[in-house]
Amino acid sequence: MPENLFYVLPIVAIALTAYGFSKKQGKDTEEAPPADSLGDVSLKIKTLLDSTKKKFGDKYSHVKLAVTLPALLQLIDQAEASRSSDTSSPRDESYNKAGKAATAKELDGLGGYLDFADWAYLPSRDEIKENLAGRGYKLLKHQEAKEAGQVGYFIATNPDTKTALIGVKGTSSMGDVLTDCCAAAVIRKLDRSFDSQDESLKEIRAHEGILYSSVALAEDLKPYITDFFLPLGYKILLCGHSLGAGAASLTSVLLRSQHPPLTKKDSIKVMAFASPPVLNHKAAEACSSFITTIVNNSDCIPRSSLNNVAILMELLSGVQEKLTEAGIDCKDMKSTAAFMAKLREGTGGAMIMTPEEGAALLQKSQTMVSRDDPDHLYVPGEVVLLYQKWQDKKKRNEAKDPEEKGEKKVSEPPSPAYSVITDGFTACLNMIEISNDMVGDHLCGAYRLKINNL
Repeated sequence: MPENLFYVLPIVAIALTAYGFSKKQGKDTEEAPPADSLGDVSLKIKTLLDSTKKKFGDKYSHVKLAVTLPALLQLIDQAEASRSSDTSSPRDESYNKAGKAATAKELDGLGGYLDFADWAYLPSRDEIKENLAGRGYKLLKHQEAKEAGQVGYFIATNPDTKTALIGVKGTSSMGDVLTDCCAAAVIRKLDRSFDSQDESLKEIRAHEGILYSSVALAEDLKPYITDFFLPLGYKILLCGHSLGAGAASLTSVLLRSQHPPLTKKDSIKVMAFASPPVLNHKAAEACSSFITTIVNNSDCIPRSSLNNVAILMELLSGVQEKLTEAGIDCKDMKSTAAFMAKLREGTGGAMIMTPEEGAALLQKSQTMVSRDDPDHLYVPGEVVLLYQKWQDKKKRNEAKDPEEKGEKKVSEPPSPAYSVITDGFTACLNMIEISNDMVGDHLCGAYRLKINNL
């Protein structure tokens, strides 16, 4: 496999971000994410792709990424430009059909849980303590990660509700990035099944780097659980974002296997925002009673799995076939000149495949990847999928004067957000969604904006 494969998604992420902001297509976040945050997410994806070399070998060595990626981006742009804003996009329809509409009860408290996850990033113990006090919690411990492979966290208790809160810190340093993106799946034998109703769950396949940090966190929590939380009948709540979400999820699985009382209903709960894929299919599905994963729109991190990279490469392979048929596959000077001329056509040129052909190619690519491949991991538990309709964004952009397009007015209300309850195996997550927002959607601020606009 050519080395440039391992730079595909960072290039896509950075290019799409620059493309989205330079074309000023009316991005509906309050402001552009800071550059260091965008680079942080791009580095995550690079590490993911580095780990695919052994898995894929030379299978996709024929795919010319420098050619197929720009062609795919142009196709997506052309498809959207050709669709009327009065017509629902297939993408929006797929999100709407991904599950049942979330009820107010199912969404209740999401903003508060995100606060707990966000506060885990704070470096100041005093600030965390003050924030928690405002919610009725007393801070017991604040632990910073001391080296790569560990996660920072805080422990707090609310005696009125008898709740023990563990906020797990997400990605904020290079060491965290490497831990977060090491996508190798490893086998972990558990003390006992983490599901009291299914004794077969004594072994899991999990995200190697995040599992390593979760084992350490579970060990740190052990004396609090055995000497305090369980004897006093406290419920345990874990919250995290990004790496913190993945670590919170795997830690809960380990704790349930180590402490049988925690397998009882409502004894432990995880609210995982933007978690990377961390568990094999069967284990991820078995977590639905105690883990809720929240995914925002086109966030690339919950989709950063080996199976989704394979689907992307299958898609690009199909694009390359169309380029070859059209004689614009950059195999010589003539075809390279024709390809560059094609790109210069922008959205106004003829498409190398119809939107229907593109949708069929994506569906075919998805069916070629096995859900139960031992190296394929998924986001765990029940999934709350938050999204914004492309149709809404297009209507808002069309309503602006040409010179205003992309310039968000201070008084302009944000677009509405929607939500469905689904799982980590839905087709919406079974792909890397190429979008101007795929990087920015990962940030805590983007999650907060969607939650506030539900």
